[in-house]
Amino acid sequence: MTVYRYDGSFEGFICAVADCLEAGEGQPEFVGDGDHQIAGLFAGDIREVATVREIAVAFRKHFVEAVSQEAFATMRYAFHSRKTGIELLVWRYLTLGLQVGRRLCGMLAEEPVHSVNRIARHVSHEAHKYKGFVRFREVDAGFLYARIEPEADILPFIATHFVGRVGDRPWMIHDLRRSQAAIFDLKSWRLIRDIKLTAEPTLTATEKDYAALWQRYFQRHAIAERHNPTLQQKHVPLRYRKHLVEFTDQ
Repeated sequence: MTVYRYDGSFEGFICAVADCLEAGEGQPEFVGDGDHQIAGLFAGDIREVATVREIAVAFRKHFVEAVSQEAFATMRYAFHSRKTGIELLVWRYLTLGLQVGRRLCGMLAEEPVHSVNRIARHVSHEAHKYKGFVRFREVDAGFLYARIEPEADILPFIATHFVGRVGDRPWMIHDLRRSQAAIFDLKSWRLIRDIKLTAEPTLTATEKDYAALWQRYFQRHAIAERHNPTLQQKHVPLRYRKHLVEFTDQ
């Protein structure tokens, strides 16, 4: 068995898949750069795979033509769940798709199609939620800063949305759980890994004033007689509230 080690990115994984298919490997394992402990178990059988954008683009084109754009998107969402063993599950999905072609999307009751679709729906739903739950705050450094702690690796799915919504200011969306951030410089956005805070970002005085106004509005807009914490928690689960200014004291 060969272990294909890639850089942890989606493009890197696709390059590893392409390399694996070219080699005719039937029982591969995939390891991201951060999985050092796992990689150590197979130190003699590791194949390092370089991330080459042209290879990833060519594989995507081939898969979309052979199967469908929908199947490729589903696979990408599932990959970004970052669940343990997701690479092998997606690998089985991809190879099955290349075997059965456009019939893949209709095989909803069969594995691995069922599992990949279920995981992809969860990631897509979380990404959609965060489009409404990201709260930017103006910091003294001159840009907008937002914190999130999603279950899935959703930054690649929400960054483009905020380029369109907040395209007139530089900003950073910081995924604390994965120590990475999407950074927009008024021209394009990019993903930066291994981002850690050395100090709390200092908010501008204007930001503090707006935050206080928003909190007062949020509190006074509520109708006491219609207070329904169960319904509120259903629409805004507790895990989202940590970084929502209307639910914090700052």
